Amino acid sequence: EEEKNLIKGQLLFFRGWFHFQLMQYFGGLPYIDRVLPGDEKLTLPRLTYQECAAKAAADFKGAADILPINWDNTIAGKRTLGKNALRINKIMALGYLGKNNLWAASPLMNNGPTGSKTYNADLCKKAAAAFAELLNLCESGQATYSLVDFSKYYTNFYSTGNNWAMPGSTEAIFRGPYY
Repeated sequence: EEEKNLIKGQLLFFRGWFHFQLMQYFGGLPYIDRVLPGDEKLTLPRLTYQECAAKAAADFKGAADILPINWDNTIAGKRTLGKNALRINKIMALGYLGKNNLWAASPLMNNGPTGSKTYNADLCKKAAAAFAELLNLCESGQATYSLVDFSKYYTNFYSTGNNWAMPGSTEAIFRGPYY
């Protein structure tokens, strides 16, 4: 059951993340949240940016509810103990939930559907709530993310002579492998 939830959480995160990435370039678009039949014409409606962002937010929230803060503390993660730093986790999902809501709240995205060139206060509050949960988990010590001491700030960008450690140290929340 744990492995099913971990897979579901990762799938929810990446569905939201890929749509979020596409929304940056194309605005609102059809949100693919079901298997599309290969023998039918694709006629999904194009959603507004806010509608698409709401669906992505639901996926990010669903992922954050399921995913662990630290994979090393899960049964599935114990098989790869110490090598789970790049796996999608609750902190990453909360970070993108906040970012997605904040961008949807911006005057640039709010102007089209409402005609208002101001921030959408409700979406700003949702973004703040997601960021607050993320920061509470990090500052309470439940998550391994934190700001780096200024004397070691260079570790965010390079890490030569440090046993091939990945750049980013404890400040990097979402990153890919470094070769």
